[in-house]
Order: sequence, then C-alpha cells, then structure tokens
Amino acid sequence: MVFEFDFILVGLMQIVGFFVQGCTGFGCTVIAASVTNGILGTTVGVPYGTLITLPFLYFLGVKARKAVSWKDLLKIICLCAPGILVGNYLFYAISESIAKILIGAMVTLIALMNIVKHIINPLVLKKPVDNDTQDTMGKKVFRYGCLILGGIVHGAFNIGGPLITVYTIEAVKEKEQFRNTMNMVWVILNTWNAIVQFRNGAWNGYLGGALLVGLPCAAVGFFLGMAFLKKINKETFLRIVYCVLLFIGANMLITNVMAVL
Repeated sequence: MVFEFDFILVGLMQIVGFFVQGCTGFGCTVIAASVTNGILGTTVGVPYGTLITLPFLYFLGVKARKAVSWKDLLKIICLCAPGILVGNYLFYAISESIAKILIGAMVTLIALMNIVKHIINPLVLKKPVDNDTQDTMGKKVFRYGCLILGGIVHGAFNIGGPLITVYTIEAVKEKEQFRNTMNMVWVILNTWNAIVQFRNGAWNGYLGGALLVGLPCAAVGFFLGMAFLKKINKETFLRIVYCVLLFIGANMLITNVMAVL
C-alpha cells in the first residue's frame, strides 16, 4: 500500500463530486475527473473513479430499488452497452496526453451547453421556458445518440454521466426516481468497468492507497448530498456545478494541449 500527500487533494475533491452524486444520481466522476486524472494520471485516475463509486452505488441501489424506472433503465443499458466495449478498447489504445485532452474537451463542452441552458438563456437573455412537449424524430435521435456516445465516453474515461443524463432527464421526470434510475445505471456500468480494469491489471498498491484516503471523503459528500436532496434548489445548484465544470474542464484541456504543442 502506498501513501502520498496528493491522495488527500484528490480525496477532498471527492467531497464535492459525491455531494452532487448523492443529490442527483450522477456527476461525482465527471466533476472530479480533471483533478483526479491530473494528479494521479489517467491510468490510475480512471479506475480510481470507477472503484470509489461502487460502495455508494450499491448502498443506494439496494435502499431505493423500488423507486427505479426499470423500463428506462433497460433502454439505457441496451444502447450504452456497445459503446462501453468500444470505450474499454479506446482507453488502452490512446496515449495519456490525448486521453486528458479528450476528457477536458468533453467536460468543457458539456459545461458550456448546460451554462447556456441554465444560466445564459433564462438569466441573461431572459428567454421564456420552452414548454414545447412535442417529441420530434430529431429530438429522439439526439437523445439516443447521447446514450450511445455516453457509453463510449464512460467505457473509456468513466465520465459518460452527463451525456447519458440528456436521455434520462427527459424520460424520468420525478426527482428521486431520476436519481435512483441514474444510480442503477452506474451500478451496472461501473461494475462492468471495474471487472475490465481488474483483468487489464489496473488495480495496484498505488490505487489502493488513493482509495483508502478517498473513500471517507466520498462518504462525507455522498451522505450530505442525500440528506439535502429535498432542501436544495436543484436549478441553482446545477448552475454552480456547471460553472465549476467549465473551469476544471477548460483547465485540463488547455494545459494538456499546450503540453502537446
């Protein structure tokens, strides 16, 4: 077992990420991805992001199993599964620098899209809420495309949550059922990723030391998030989260692009 001071910095970031996870059922890995992968390196950071989630995913999965939209869960898994296999291959086929650039670009893009939706449109441009409920073919293609791409991203870097959420947020309207359905998605996908990572030799003493420090921090954030789920204004909270995502994603993208150049 190995210990480094950097493990504490990575662990503190998990408090933020797992607070979001406890509230919404997604976000812990993508929020912490830039810090985790930036400090630990992608080859350790990605399996770290997978394994640190499992105890909490299993806990909530058992606790809230009756409040899951099983029909939508089946659609998500079926469409993500092929992408997961592709992503598992891509993780071991590209360099660490390229992986960091892709992670940073994906997180930045997701953050910008949601900042426009949750901040720019309603608060700056004063656009009214779009109440158009017509589900066009274009909207369906976009949602299902996000599921497929989300599977690839999650299989490679374990940060497919925001893309998969694009589908789930439209399909599952009730707040707690949405969180519980998203949680069950990660129970399945992260368990698969953990098995693949183990078979590829990603588990080692360095990873074990980082997890030993990170798990208590993650627990603090997760259970605080669960406790405040019904009290927090979700829209305001997500605005803060997406601003943080933009900062850390852009930082990883720019830093690694400059390093390559």
